[in-house]
Amino acid sequence: MTRENEPVRLLLEALKIYSPTSQEGELAGFLCDRMRGMGYSKVRIDKAGNAVGEIGDGGVRLLLCGHMDTVPGELPVRREGGTIYGRGASDAKSPLCALMLAGARASEAGVRVTFAGATEEEGAGAGVEELIRSRSAFDCAVFGEPSGARRITIGYRGRVSVGVTVRTQGGHAGSPWAHDSAFDEFCSLLARLREFEASKAVAGDHFRSLSLSPTIVKAGSFHNVVPALCEATLDLRVPPGTPVAEALRDIKEIASQAPKGPEIEVKAGDPTEAYEAPLSSTLVRAFQRAILLSMKAKPALVRKTGTGDMNTFAQKRGVECVTYGPGDTSTSHTDRESVDVADYLKSIDVATEAIRQLGKLSGGSR
Repeated sequence: MTRENEPVRLLLEALKIYSPTSQEGELAGFLCDRMRGMGYSKVRIDKAGNAVGEIGDGGVRLLLCGHMDTVPGELPVRREGGTIYGRGASDAKSPLCALMLAGARASEAGVRVTFAGATEEEGAGAGVEELIRSRSAFDCAVFGEPSGARRITIGYRGRVSVGVTVRTQGGHAGSPWAHDSAFDEFCSLLARLREFEASKAVAGDHFRSLSLSPTIVKAGSFHNVVPALCEATLDLRVPPGTPVAEALRDIKEIASQAPKGPEIEVKAGDPTEAYEAPLSSTLVRAFQRAILLSMKAKPALVRKTGTGDMNTFAQKRGVECVTYGPGDTSTSHTDRESVDVADYLKSIDVATEAIRQLGKLSGGSR
């Protein structure tokens, strides 16, 4: 098997195992088998169903974490020329396989690597929460998500789900002037929240801006009745420097300023704070060097407007993190999901060299 065929075959086999959220068991077993063949030790499936293995030795303790689950919707797995298609090809089985291979190839780097194929990243995040609770000590971590081999993701915004419930008396739709509509009151609140959102915008920089997106709105029970109840879910994203709790206080204050009559209740889910790795981070520098050495290209530092597992891990474990991996995010979660083979192979080289550079920069190489 050639050096190209080995990682391509691994990815194709992983893609053929359909693993939507909460159905990762078969893929976990497959990854454990492959880890043993690559020289990983202490290979196991933990309480959350994560596939975990360890390799290498040294003073630096590095977690490589990719997620095994995908969104629902099985797709045919195939290779056409330089492109591989299939559910998870971009998000995120190619980053998952790339990190696992890199850990094995850099086993001599003086870095103690723990690889984890995590469960439920597309769901409740059980996999990363189990890694956070584990007794394993880590100095830094790399999470596998698509961005392209030349790009290092160093930041994600924070997030929380905000539930809004509006109650009014409702009434007959034939005389809407006589009855308060819960839906209309929600729309008025949303207009005020849009003004708040605009006040938190940084021109030309979505990463540094706050955003609010209504994702679910339910109102009304009959075609000629003014709604007495409107229930909505808003997706709130906050930039680094803005605690989720601060933004929520502002939103609740705006809701409390509604005119007398409607009853408005605001409840928030579990928050995830924003995270941005410092530019001085040894891990960031290791990846920058790796891209320069492996690709002879200028590395790009990316700050994404979404939210990732590295936010949660960095905040709760207090370690520096980056996110890295091949793939085009524009195809993620679509029926066109794919990865460029050359990008995938380059990312393996970069991740391998990054581990070696991490060992050198940390004085852990032997």
